[in-house]
Amino acid sequence: MKLKLQHIVAVMAMAISLVSCNNDDDTAAVSGTGDAELFFDNSVNGDDLILGTPYTNSNSETLKINRFNYIVSNFVLIAEDGTEVAYPKENSYFVINEGSGLSTVHLEGIPAGNYTKVRFGLGVDNQRYLQGETAQQSFWDLADANDLTWTWSTGYKFINFEGTFSSSQTDGEKTFQVHQGSNTATDNYREITLTLPNTARVRANETPSIHLIADANVILDGTTKIKLSDAMNPANTGASIMGGQSLIDIAANTLSMFTVDHVHNGAGDHHEE
Repeated sequence: MKLKLQHIVAVMAMAISLVSCNNDDDTAAVSGTGDAELFFDNSVNGDDLILGTPYTNSNSETLKINRFNYIVSNFVLIAEDGTEVAYPKENSYFVINEGSGLSTVHLEGIPAGNYTKVRFGLGVDNQRYLQGETAQQSFWDLADANDLTWTWSTGYKFINFEGTFSSSQTDGEKTFQVHQGSNTATDNYREITLTLPNTARVRANETPSIHLIADANVILDGTTKIKLSDAMNPANTGASIMGGQSLIDIAANTLSMFTVDHVHNGAGDHHEE
């Protein structure tokens, strides 16, 4: 009986030792900081976005997209236990430009952990804008170089979506411009939260890549349908959407513009700009 008891004690001690070692390993594995990247893959209605290629939306308008640029900001990674890690605000504004290949957001110094959701803004929030030109001069210059600004007093273009279109309501091909942003009447900045299909593992030696799909078609052909032919200028040479109810509707549409295709865990960067 005494030997049996000693055997049980020995087994329990070994089990406790193994658990302790495993816990130490887990703690070591998620300590420190690492990086994460988000790759924005632009598409249109389920296909890769190729500038200048025609496609027809459900509004029976055929578009050729020549420009698709936008601002993403205020990134937050949400861990499996609900902990939120907000990227430093002063560094959390980025430009995505289909024409120039700006497509990857690289986040540095993220606490090691297992992340299951990501939240980010589309555009520049009013709080940041009101900090003034000096506080954001570097990003303003970047946005300006990518056709994502008006004047300083009128602010940023959150989305610059341009090209040509034709429909049964127009006489031949016309130009279109959709410039989405906030104005004195409405704050059109929106935040999007996405659940990841698998955990993004941030480690000192692992950089997860979150591959997002952005569907440009959703801007006009989302929950609310917006016809370019209804926004023709008085000269009937093109369509322009830069204010009014349409921008509010577009802001709502863009809440469903992004989806997560996959998450790749591993060492190093996984996409190149």
